[in-house]
Amino acid sequence: MVNRLSSSQLLKRISSTISRGFSSSPAKESGSEVSRNARAAIVATVATGGLAAWYVHLYGNPIKAVTVAEHGLHPASYPWPHNGWLDTFDHASLRRGFTVYKEVCAACHSLNLVAWRTLVGVTHTADEVRALAEEYEYDSEPNDEGEIEKRPGKLSDYIPSPYPNEQAARAANQGALPPDLSLIIKARHGGCDYVFSLLTGYPDEPPAGASVANGLNYNPYFPGGGIAMARVLFDGLVEYDDGTPATASQMAKDVTSFLNWAAEPEHDERKKIGLKVLIITGSLWAISLWVKRFKWSPIKTRKILYKPPKV
Repeated sequence: MVNRLSSSQLLKRISSTISRGFSSSPAKESGSEVSRNARAAIVATVATGGLAAWYVHLYGNPIKAVTVAEHGLHPASYPWPHNGWLDTFDHASLRRGFTVYKEVCAACHSLNLVAWRTLVGVTHTADEVRALAEEYEYDSEPNDEGEIEKRPGKLSDYIPSPYPNEQAARAANQGALPPDLSLIIKARHGGCDYVFSLLTGYPDEPPAGASVANGLNYNPYFPGGGIAMARVLFDGLVEYDDGTPATASQMAKDVTSFLNWAAEPEHDERKKIGLKVLIITGSLWAISLWVKRFKWSPIKTRKILYKPPKV
């Protein structure tokens, strides 16, 4: 026999079921909403990561227009004596480097941004530099008739160029233009290392498989491997005043140091000023720290007591 429920019992069961349904539905809805948000966050993260990876794959690696051989062999890193934070130029090497430039490089390359006066106290004395400047002739001011006469050089003049203009320079070098060496160290990637490697990197014969155009010389450090300038440094080519053996590597090192000075004549003074700034700044910092502790120590170490009034 089927048990029959009374109307009061039936109503109680329906009301309890409805109440349980209403009480549990917000929790279920909140849980489903959290799971949907979590899934959306995961999808967005994966999509963002995928787009970033795709972008890096397309544009992350820069496109190289030339190969390593066409760009030139990367020079080795040499321990130049002036590379330290507080190291200065070797001025004996600068003097020898100027000798190499004057007797070898000046035949084709200019130093248009270097004045004779800047050599005073760096490579030569004032009298020596004045004698060097007087070896060259410069245009003077026009006279009363408008004619320009020649005069011997002065300390205020700049080191003259071997050619009067660019066309004459190209005509004398089979169409190639010898660059000005005033800023050559800063203008070439690798700086001193590149110039030294270039000057000493001429092999006796090009390696197997290497070919250069007619009129060019093989040098692996020059972009493309073919350079118009032939090897110019050979053992004993110049004679140093101080008796240093003039080997090819020694001359390359000295002239590279000199060209570095020509590009940065303020090098030594800049480091000297930097050391002074560090000393003064450090001293002021120490004094300010002591003053701060002296001024604030009574305030930070004081003890405040509250004594309520006696009733």
